[in-house]
Amino acid sequence: MNILKQEDLEYICNLAFNMYKIPVYFFNNRGELVFDVAPNFLHNPLYPSNQVIIAQLFSGTSLSHFPVLKETVHLEKFFSISIQSNHQFCGNIVVGPVINFRMTEETINGMFRDLDIKVKKEDMVSYYNDLPVLSNFNFINMLMVIYYMIYQQKSNLVEILQHNEEIENKIEVEPPVIEIAERRQNKNVHTDISIEKKFLNYIKMGNKDELRASFHAIQKQGKKGVLSKSSYLRSQKNLAISVITLATRAAVEGGLFQEIAYNLSDLYIQKLEELNESKAVDQLTEDALLEFAERVKNSKKHKYSKPINLCQNYIFNHIYDEITLSQLAELTSLSPQYLSVLFKKEVGISIRQFIQKTKVDEAKNLLIYSNYSLAEISSILNFHDQSYFAKVFKKFAGVTPNQFKHGNLE
Repeated sequence: MNILKQEDLEYICNLAFNMYKIPVYFFNNRGELVFDVAPNFLHNPLYPSNQVIIAQLFSGTSLSHFPVLKETVHLEKFFSISIQSNHQFCGNIVVGPVINFRMTEETINGMFRDLDIKVKKEDMVSYYNDLPVLSNFNFINMLMVIYYMIYQQKSNLVEILQHNEEIENKIEVEPPVIEIAERRQNKNVHTDISIEKKFLNYIKMGNKDELRASFHAIQKQGKKGVLSKSSYLRSQKNLAISVITLATRAAVEGGLFQEIAYNLSDLYIQKLEELNESKAVDQLTEDALLEFAERVKNSKKHKYSKPINLCQNYIFNHIYDEITLSQLAELTSLSPQYLSVLFKKEVGISIRQFIQKTKVDEAKNLLIYSNYSLAEISSILNFHDQSYFAKVFKKFAGVTPNQFKHGNLE
C-alpha cells in the first residue's frame, strides 16, 4: 500500500471517534504515543493511564498483520490494527476501552472479591459508568470499518475471531482416555442419557411427583461427574448449576415465560454459591427443579394460541414500558380489532385489563421486596398519576396500595 501520512491517520482516528465516541490512540513503531483522540476520558483507577494498560495487553503483537482483540481481567475491551507500509511496521492504532454491557453493582462487588481490588469502590463504579457500552459484534464491525479505511481491504468477522483464537494462549486439557478408562474400571459412569431426557421431560410436563421420584433415584445411584478436582463442594455446585441450566431450558420448552425461567435460574444459582454444605446443595437443587415443574404446571392450566402467548410474553417483558394495542397487533401480524376479540375470547379479559393486572402484580412485588415509594412505583410502571394507579390497584387487588403495603388485606 502507499505510505500513509500522519495527517491521514489522524483523520481516520478522528472520524472513528466521532462515529463511535470511543478513545483512539496511535503508537509509533517504538511504542511511543504519537497522538490520541480521547478528550477528557477517564482511565482505570488501578492504572496511571490507558497507555499502560495498552502496553501490557498488546506486548508482542505488533508484528501481526491481522487485527488483534484483547480483553482485560476487568472486562474492558480493546483492539489493535498494525500499520504496515512497504512491508515495514510503522505503528499501531489502538481503540478502547469499551465494555459489552452496563456493569451492575453485583458484578462490580464480585470483581472486587475475585480480584482483590485495592482502590475505592466508588472510583471503579464511576469509571465503569463512564465507559462506552458496545456489543462485541458492533465493536468488531468498528474494527472492520477502520481496517478498510486504512487498507481498502475487506475483512471478515469469522476470520478475525478465528485468528484471535489462534494467537491466544491455549489452555491445555488432559486427554480424556485415562479418565474414561478409570471410571469404566470402577463402574463409575455417568447417568444414562435416556434417564436424563426422561427426567427433564417431567419438568417440561410440570409433573412434580415423577420429577421428585426420579431425582431421588438418580441421587441414590451416585453416578455423578467430577467437575472440580480441588473441591468436592465445588464439584457439587458445578453439577447443580449444570442441572439447573438444563431445567431452565426444559421449563421454557414446557411453556414457562422465558424471562421468569432465566430469573429463577439466576436466583437459585446465586443462592447456591452462598452454601457451605454438600447436603444443602442437593436440597436447593431439588427445590429449584420442583419450582420449575410447579410453574410449568400452572402455566399449562391456560393453553392459549400462539398470538396470545406472544402478547403475554411481550407484556411480561415490557411491563415497565407503555404498551399499546398497535404494538401487539404488529407483533402478532393481526389487525388490532381481531386481536382484541381473540384475546378476550381466550383469556377472558381485555388486553387493557390484562396489562393493568400484570402491572398490579408487579407493583405488589415492588411493594413487598423493594424500597420504592408509591409515587415511584406509579411512575416506573407508567401510570398516568398516583391516584389512577391506586384506583387500578384496588380494582385488581381489592385493597389500596397503601393497605397492601401495610398488610391490611381485609
